[in-house]
Amino acid sequence: MNDLEIQQLVKHYGDNAVLDNISFNVSEGEFFVLLGPSGGGKSTMLRVLCGLEPPDTGKIVLGGRDITHLPSRERNVGMVFQDYGLYPHMNTFQNIAYGLEARGVSRDEVTQRVTKSAEKLGITSLLSMIIVDLSGGEQQRVALARALAKDADFYLFDEPLSNLDPKLRASARRDIIMLHREKHKPSIYVTHDQTEAMAIGDRIGVIAGGKMQQVGTADELINKPASLFVAQFIGTPPMNLITTTIHREGTDLHYQAQAENFSFKLPRMWNKALETYGKDQVIVGLRPSAVALEGQPSTFVVLPENSLKGEVLDVEPLIGEVVVTVKLSDTTKFSAVFIEIDEGLTPGQSLKFAFDINQIRLFNPTSEQALDDTQ
Repeated sequence: MNDLEIQQLVKHYGDNAVLDNISFNVSEGEFFVLLGPSGGGKSTMLRVLCGLEPPDTGKIVLGGRDITHLPSRERNVGMVFQDYGLYPHMNTFQNIAYGLEARGVSRDEVTQRVTKSAEKLGITSLLSMIIVDLSGGEQQRVALARALAKDADFYLFDEPLSNLDPKLRASARRDIIMLHREKHKPSIYVTHDQTEAMAIGDRIGVIAGGKMQQVGTADELINKPASLFVAQFIGTPPMNLITTTIHREGTDLHYQAQAENFSFKLPRMWNKALETYGKDQVIVGLRPSAVALEGQPSTFVVLPENSLKGEVLDVEPLIGEVVVTVKLSDTTKFSAVFIEIDEGLTPGQSLKFAFDINQIRLFNPTSEQALDDTQ
């Protein structure tokens, strides 16, 4: 198996730990997305992986072989840069062929590979054109064709769509997935765009402050964030976070979360985790989509203990849904996403709604880590 393993990578610039003990793996044929805010360590990770920067400590293992200290030219990596990395004085054919020629590939095979990759990406008619005469979208396809022509052991994509307009971005995204499926090698794609990450990633690693915050599928990141950072970073709008005080109700160990002007019972699935946690305060997290308006159909049972009321502060109509901001108390606001609404909502209106109590997440306000509901 040609798996790519990143083992406890550390990289400092002065006193700043840009990569702080990062570990994850990318399986053969897996499209792994590295997602995070600017300055989180994404691009530095790619520079270390392709050999442009040495790590301070840690290992990079490809197919069981340690490549940590191999020079870049010996790693056989296919790299697609944010600025495309094309040579402006060369034509399209020469740009695609350059890396193959540098590796000593025969002239006939170079011509065959360049022609084939150009055909797959629909740029055959551009092969004789100088790069500076091409549009941004055409240059992006040339960069992808260069990677497609190379028979690399793994592929790295450093925010390759950030310079394209939305329409071209969608088209180029399909081209990248086509390239990946054609090669079926470990691929790492860097982006700060969570919508893009959710659309193309087999798994996603959220990185911030030089630390890997969580690795998982899109569904896991959305519904089971491992930390407050992930809960606040993933989702538009992000997860609602409400600081509550925990009370133990009766002899049946039923826990109740209480905040200003409202309270609700927590599902018994959290009993063991809360007993282990043993503190009075916990942050309750709930996705804006896990709600239903009073009187509207819902996928969960509506009871007094999972019902809330408040005042509408803002209404944002989107395609197929409405985002509503509700004031629950003087200090607490709640974002809700409703798919179907029989009648319009307006600011100042009183609103009653229910939430799916089984989609609650609990967080330790001190460590900012999620409590384990599998205990």
